[in-house]
Amino acid sequence: MVTGIKRAPGVRSRGLERAPATRRFDPRRHRRIAGLLDLWMATGPEGRLMVPTDPGRPLDARAVANLVRRVGDAAHEVRILADDGARHIGLFTEVAGLLGHDVLISPEGADIRHTNIQVTENGTGPAPEDAPLHAVPMDRVTRQPKDWLVLQPPDLATPLPGWFAVEEGLVRPRTGVVGLPLPDGLALATRADFVARRATAHRLGFTAEGVVTVAVSARSGGFLIGNYSGTQEVHNGGQLAALLGDLPLYGADLRLWLTWPSDPEEQHQLAEQTVELAEMTGATVWTPPPGGSAELVDDQRDLRALDPAGGATPWQAHRPRYADGPPVLDSTPDGRLVSRLTRERIVVSSPVPDIGTDTGSDATGASPQAAEPGAAPATTGPADPAPADAAPAELVAPLARPTLVTEGRRDPAYGPPWLRPGQMVNGAEFEAFVRAEQDPATAATDGVASAELFLVAFLDPRSVPAGTDLLRVRIRPGGAITISQLRSHVPARLQYLMGTADTYLLPAARLDRVRVVGGFRSEGFGRLRPVGDVTEGALRIQCAPTPRSIAGLPNDLHRWPGFGTRRAYALLPAKSRRLPRGWLRLYRRQPAVCPGRLLVEVRVPRGRTVDVGHTADSLAGLTLVRTRAQRLRTAGVELILGSRSYDRVRVHRAYRAQAGTWERIPDLPPTPLSAAAARLQSAVPGRPPGRS
Repeated sequence: MVTGIKRAPGVRSRGLERAPATRRFDPRRHRRIAGLLDLWMATGPEGRLMVPTDPGRPLDARAVANLVRRVGDAAHEVRILADDGARHIGLFTEVAGLLGHDVLISPEGADIRHTNIQVTENGTGPAPEDAPLHAVPMDRVTRQPKDWLVLQPPDLATPLPGWFAVEEGLVRPRTGVVGLPLPDGLALATRADFVARRATAHRLGFTAEGVVTVAVSARSGGFLIGNYSGTQEVHNGGQLAALLGDLPLYGADLRLWLTWPSDPEEQHQLAEQTVELAEMTGATVWTPPPGGSAELVDDQRDLRALDPAGGATPWQAHRPRYADGPPVLDSTPDGRLVSRLTRERIVVSSPVPDIGTDTGSDATGASPQAAEPGAAPATTGPADPAPADAAPAELVAPLARPTLVTEGRRDPAYGPPWLRPGQMVNGAEFEAFVRAEQDPATAATDGVASAELFLVAFLDPRSVPAGTDLLRVRIRPGGAITISQLRSHVPARLQYLMGTADTYLLPAARLDRVRVVGGFRSEGFGRLRPVGDVTEGALRIQCAPTPRSIAGLPNDLHRWPGFGTRRAYALLPAKSRRLPRGWLRLYRRQPAVCPGRLLVEVRVPRGRTVDVGHTADSLAGLTLVRTRAQRLRTAGVELILGSRSYDRVRVHRAYRAQAGTWERIPDLPPTPLSAAAARLQSAVPGRPPGRS
């Protein structure tokens, strides 16, 4: 196990291909960056930090924080201009906590130098002779620039990016609207609430499929939007809709994470702007009631609505005028939003997904067994305490970044179909961490549970909360793709990854270049405790059934039909009023008569079902990905319809089994599958539905 600060490699990119010309740090030539407070420090004879202008003054964390408050704006980030800043990482982390803002320090083994490189709109280039100079950490051995280390406040630490971009040894101001990635959404922040918003954004987990979450502040009857220039302005509903244009909102459910103003007039104005937002986006907008707020429930990683008195209350829906049918979401008594299909019944499930079972129907279309009335769903409690004889937790610093190279367009494929050739991959072997939803020993042996054809690896163990299980992996060249420089259109469900720093994709087709070398459990703030019984070997993906997948298959599927609308058939239980909870088997041709079943002929719009055969063929070459595709094909399953598409498929004809043949049920108008099922299954045999 490696502890302490590891030496970061020199920064190599198209902008800085060789060591730039530098000179000793000169405060008179130093370039200051708006919003960033620079503190020039030096190391005294005994290795202690001191201010060069006052060498006799002792400095501890509180003294440094007080110095920042006196000489600058406490709302600004702080950069420590001192050689080997990482040697004092504990002190500066405490400073970040006292100030409540990020602190930038130099890595160990680096000197602070001034460079003649200047930042322009077209990249980097030489600066004029009399121009102010940028401070960069320079490696004493390689003479290459090294990136600044960003220390976030310990209680608010996340893997999400900071206010400034750190690249090629330079600190660059960001531009545009201040936005942070959420799972299936976006958090809009301002200069004042950026750090707090970043911390809460990281704690929010995935919600019901199709729900887009936007965190935003309310101000003066509108939505407060911040800019990286430090300014802010109030947007109306139409302006916010334009700002959210990259999110898949039309026909979706948009949940606003906000606190209503207390003034009645501002509440009325905000309600009008929320309705305008719904009309402009075509989404159903969910908000807490006027005067209330949305609160993050940490143990569930979900939001709940609160009334003005602070009690749990249902969410309110603001629907566009031409919305069809009832909302697909429902608000629970405890103030959460869930799918209506999920609320139809409670299914007891293990906190760890069972690879051999499924959340939907089986190969014959039968639904899983429901829990007894009154049964409570299983919940995941706090992490188990460490055994008495467990190895002690150790502080692990962020691992070293790999050098990057650009692959050619003829290099081997990656696996996910949306990842086009020619990505930026690691050019040298490096190590990283992968989050495991199950215990590390099981994940190393059976595979990491995931509904994607890739895994996410990261370098900083401080980015995960306490109790998280991790695998440490070693990645050979070409096995990881840097997310910050992806050269593909990323699906909407994965947009939240785009803002994360030092994060890499491990694509399924390259897992043969990745090996598990250890397992750990996070104790918080970068402290990891080794977990025994982790077998070293190849890293695998186990496509376990999850609420966000269909039939235990990955999200990247082959869909049917490819165009237009096609006819298919489905068998429904004759004595059940509900459709299977997870998915339903469809047939391309009319199946044989099956007693005790109803047969429905449906019209399937483009891309609404999973083509099991083509999906199995596309996954056959991914030897380190375990899925149920081949088992489903062997069982004769051709097509799978996910439960979220039940309302999109219409029933045109229905039949009941009678004397060894399918007898048509008359007088059935074209009806959505979800509505037709209850009507058909409650019909009296031998009579048209709806007659007594």
